[in-house]
Amino acid sequence: MTELGTYLKEQRETLGISLEQIQSTTKIQKRYILAIEEGDYKQLPGAFYARAFIKTYAEALGLDVDEVFATYKRDLPEPEAQPVVELSRRATYSKSAAPKKSVAKRWIPNIIIIALIFAIGVALYYGFQAFQDGDGTKTATPKQSEVTIDEGDAPSKETNTPSEEPKEEPAETEKEEEPAKKEEKKPLAVKTTAGQDITYEVPADDTMSVSIQIKKDASPSPFVGIRDTSLEGKALAPDHINASDPNPIVVKNAKTDVIRIRIGSIKGIDKILVNDQELKLNRSLLVQNIYLKKVATP
Repeated sequence: MTELGTYLKEQRETLGISLEQIQSTTKIQKRYILAIEEGDYKQLPGAFYARAFIKTYAEALGLDVDEVFATYKRDLPEPEAQPVVELSRRATYSKSAAPKKSVAKRWIPNIIIIALIFAIGVALYYGFQAFQDGDGTKTATPKQSEVTIDEGDAPSKETNTPSEEPKEEPAETEKEEEPAKKEEKKPLAVKTTAGQDITYEVPADDTMSVSIQIKKDASPSPFVGIRDTSLEGKALAPDHINASDPNPIVVKNAKTDVIRIRIGSIKGIDKILVNDQELKLNRSLLVQNIYLKKVATP
């Protein structure tokens, strides 16, 4: 076993993630994951794939890949050298000695095409001028006959129309006051991020209530643990480990200043509500420590 394989295995077991869950998350076969943990790179399909599998495995555990590669550089398989192909002197000479077309030969067809287009344009222009000169007579358009109207037959402009009595408008009825629409709360944005630790500030004067909805088709089912960090990490709800555990996970009226939510595989989380206000989740990190810090409402 290599130090790198031992480190990755310890991190996976600390998070409580099985080999099947890593296989489902990374799409890497279980036997290749075991080969990485045991340092048996001969079981992997080449050094290039071995380094790529290790990178994907470390990202799935929420680790800093650059730091892992720098720390365990000696345990990483060396990349395979690419063969260098050299051209023979004969091939090089044949390419450089190939005859090149002269500039004049390349431009002759273009010059001929341009000359033909110009000649056709000139012919069309003079033909059109000749046609206009030959048709010198213009036919006069007859004037339209004027039509007069006998004013005696015209209806009088002043006509008596029956007067319409003004209609009484109904008394205005008092409109029922529509209930005021509730203001939609914007999702709480991330306040700070440091590695796997993500902090949100929750406006609250008294308690905090949390609801975590897990996707029904999440595979593997994410690990979720909720702790009260102000009371030495007291559990606020049973840890969610598999799909048979309660969903959603609910914590009501927690009298605490800070709540920590430990999540493995954030992709399996549908949404998180804190005091009926949704969190804007950062899904770039697979494993996260979400801290809910209570602040006074403005």
